[in-house]
Amino acid sequence: MKEGLSKQVLINSLWSLFGRFGYLSISLISNIILVRLLSPKEFGQLGIVMFFIIVGSVLTEAGLSGALIRKEHVTDNDYSTIFIFNLIVSFIMMLVLMLSAGFISNFYNDNDLKNILIISSLVILINAFRIVQDTKLIREMRFQSKVTYEFFSIFLSSGIAIFCAFKGAGIWALVLLQILTPLFLAIIMWYFVGTLKTYKFSTSSFKSFFKFGINTTLTSLLNVIFNNIYYLVLSRYFSIIQTGYFYQAQKLQDIPNSVSQGVILNVMYSALSKLKGNIKEFIEFYQTSFKLFAVMGAFVCMVIFNYAEIIIKVLYGEKWLSSAIYLKVLIFISFFYLLEILSRNIFKVFDRTEKILQLEILKKTLQMGTIIYGVLTASIVNLLYGFAYVYVFSFLINYFFVRKILNIPDINDLIVIFKISLICIFVILFLNNVIIAYGYLQEGSAISFLIIIFLYAILLKVFKIIDLRNFLNIKKFLI
Repeated sequence: MKEGLSKQVLINSLWSLFGRFGYLSISLISNIILVRLLSPKEFGQLGIVMFFIIVGSVLTEAGLSGALIRKEHVTDNDYSTIFIFNLIVSFIMMLVLMLSAGFISNFYNDNDLKNILIISSLVILINAFRIVQDTKLIREMRFQSKVTYEFFSIFLSSGIAIFCAFKGAGIWALVLLQILTPLFLAIIMWYFVGTLKTYKFSTSSFKSFFKFGINTTLTSLLNVIFNNIYYLVLSRYFSIIQTGYFYQAQKLQDIPNSVSQGVILNVMYSALSKLKGNIKEFIEFYQTSFKLFAVMGAFVCMVIFNYAEIIIKVLYGEKWLSSAIYLKVLIFISFFYLLEILSRNIFKVFDRTEKILQLEILKKTLQMGTIIYGVLTASIVNLLYGFAYVYVFSFLINYFFVRKILNIPDINDLIVIFKISLICIFVILFLNNVIIAYGYLQEGSAISFLIIIFLYAILLKVFKIIDLRNFLNIKKFLI
């Protein structure tokens, strides 16, 4: 890799990591405060509403920002075309959701949902006003600016939402948070990134992005529908309170998940796009990145999986302990999904987005089967375990097809990393059931946590996955 690009990738990876960490830290703190002020039912209502908002947002973006990022030379007409398309579709989607609010409310026998959905649908239209500016920042790899804008938007909106919750606003404090965050971000981006130089719709420009956009949009649509469909299933066939537990578990999962995905989807995709002309350097960079994310992801997921109850109890309180089972399954899933989206960058870079769509359809067909099984057996456990099995299979099938595009080795290193994680899990269980049970250590103590860190690092060294000295030197992984 060229030295200039290497340095740029390193700097932007760090900015993306720290920026997302800062953003999610504010989000987590505000969420902890709101959780203690509000009830699981109110978060369950929010989960239902956000399903429709997220689906609408994916349809309006249409995957065209990704097409802009990978294009070598982008014109003002390109930006203008994407903006106008997003604006029109966003307005239509907002109206559809407003008109459907009554039906959705009746379906869940919750009269409050109607007004919540109508007001929350504004988020779809607001998002259309920041997509172009966000794309410009990613294309130009200005991640320092991007994360700064995102940080201030969540900081301001969280403060207002918490104030309203203290004043007894209830669910409307959560709705306000969802609306103000993108609104503040759009205003900040229009001021600092700038407005468009022209407002014209180019048919030829739109057609050039359509093939790429339609495949990634349908893929993203399937993904968000099935990732969030559990809000609808839990609310309809179990209880809206269970939806609240699931929602909070997913909020905690989002912390490590969003940080890593922010790097993969933005920095890594941008860097890989620049390297596609040199296949040897491309493969080296991809393999190194894959191993790095696998090692870091496995450790984070392992720790959260084993300390889920303690995390829930400390952050949310005893009344939210039912969220722990959801958190354990979701964090297991996030490890394989992390590696899956890293692999999918290959399909996007080499313009094989139809493969992403095909594999996603297969994945969602299997997932629908597990959802039906969970509902028919009236078992939340079956529902969640089926969710996990599908994501393991999905990663394996995606990696199989990536190997057909690139001449890369099989997943032996990943299998070893998984075995190392299992060893560490058994050690944690031993600490919990023997040493801690007899009073030698307290549950969740810093000493037991340090033991796991040390053991994990030693096993990585013993099995020759990553040398600890190189692991600490992030630059060697990125260059």
